Amino acid sequence: MAFASTIDTRPHYIGDLLMVTGTFTNGGSDTGGNIDLSAYLSGIIGCGANAGSSSAGTGAGVDGVFALINGSTLVVQSVAGQDGTWYAFGRRN
Repeated sequence: MAFASTIDTRPHYIGDLLMVTGTFTNGGSDTGGNIDLSAYLSGIIGCGANAGSSSAGTGAGVDGVFALINGSTLVVQSVAGQDGTWYAFGRRN
């Protein structure tokens, strides 16, 4: 199974910003992927991701999930097989 993500169809408005949320899943050898948010955001201002408590990883600060910004694309990096949730907010597209 490859990296896959979902986008909640109910975005949240915070003043003039839009917040989008969703989930991600990784196959046993997948370590993340890209989530294109250009349909919602012209650019990401802030983002984050969290691993699910039942997914792979040793924890205690050794490994985890990282969320990176690349324009209007959210880049999720994680250990193989890790699943979780993500959020991003920015200017509406």
